Amino acid sequence: MKTKTRIAAIIIKQGKLLMLKGRGYKELWTPGGKIQEGESDEECLKRELKEEIGVDLVSMKYFGEYSAPSPYHHRITRNKVYLAEIDGGIHTGHEIESFIWYSRDDFENNKYPMIPLDKERLISDLIKNGLF
Repeated sequence: MKTKTRIAAIIIKQGKLLMLKGRGYKELWTPGGKIQEGESDEECLKRELKEEIGVDLVSMKYFGEYSAPSPYHHRITRNKVYLAEIDGGIHTGHEIESFIWYSRDDFENNKYPMIPLDKERLISDLIKNGLF
């Protein structure tokens, strides 16, 4: 099965995690997107954050890597995840329908549908590391 690499941002403010909902989808996911050929992780994240939510990347720190079958495509998605700081107000672009600041209570009460990888592994790791 083909593998695509996605660079993802973990953006946490006041104890809440920024999650996006793409146009035409029901699940939430972390900001980010597929890396283009010749692009660094930082270049990809800068581009995706600007395109998706209109913000600038200030800093990024590697958090981890997660691979899983894509819920939308016949491929494996390799997610390289970074803790990120941003600058600017969030404005959704043409790909993103809405965003929420997702709370720990939202997670514990299964309030929103979410990409399985984020729900089952990433958020658990953020909690284990005392970040969420």
